[in-house]
Amino acid sequence: MASWPGGVPALELPEHAVSRAYLKISEAIVWASLPMAHGDRVIELGSAPGGAAQAMLEAGLDVIGVDPAEMDEDVLANPRFTHIRARSVEASRKVFRHVQWLAADMNVAPQYTLDAVESIVTHPGIHIRGMLLTLKLPEWQLADELPAYVERVRSWGYKDVRLRQLAFNRQEICLAALRSRAQRRVLRSAGRQHQQPQRRRDAPHASTPGPHLDLPQA
Repeated sequence: MASWPGGVPALELPEHAVSRAYLKISEAIVWASLPMAHGDRVIELGSAPGGAAQAMLEAGLDVIGVDPAEMDEDVLANPRFTHIRARSVEASRKVFRHVQWLAADMNVAPQYTLDAVESIVTHPGIHIRGMLLTLKLPEWQLADELPAYVERVRSWGYKDVRLRQLAFNRQEICLAALRSRAQRRVLRSAGRQHQQPQRRRDAPHASTPGPHLDLPQA
């Protein structure tokens, strides 16, 4: 159950946001309660134009964006962002080493998103702790396949897999996955689960700041 009134988080799209993907990833991070911390590395598949990357950078994460399309100039200017201008299947698997988290919001059917993710997380030498995947449903009948999608992700070694259509999702579903339920129990014991995002005191942009996520220090 979400702790927000009506199930809608108190998030607004700030003026400087590159795209509404900023809101989608912000809500997903809060809902999923993944034990992310400042300085963690996340790789994002389908990162252009950069709304989600922008939100994650402002939350203190280091972001590697994989997308053949152009990224927003402000995102590219951030020293903690790296752009791999290629499709995920073309990117060297060395790029994914020493990365803790994976996010994906690709404009393809769920099967192709899962194919791309599987080729990464099952590759030797890559150890992704958790994921936030946006699964597009161009036809609502694809919702019948959601249990199979969950089982597929579990077959990669992720024991804690959850689905939710978030308030800022459209015809799509957010899938959150962790390798171990113990990771979430640690977060819960720290009293941070279901907390609303905290406002940062330091404005990360010259424009009027929005409700930026504040992740715990590593």
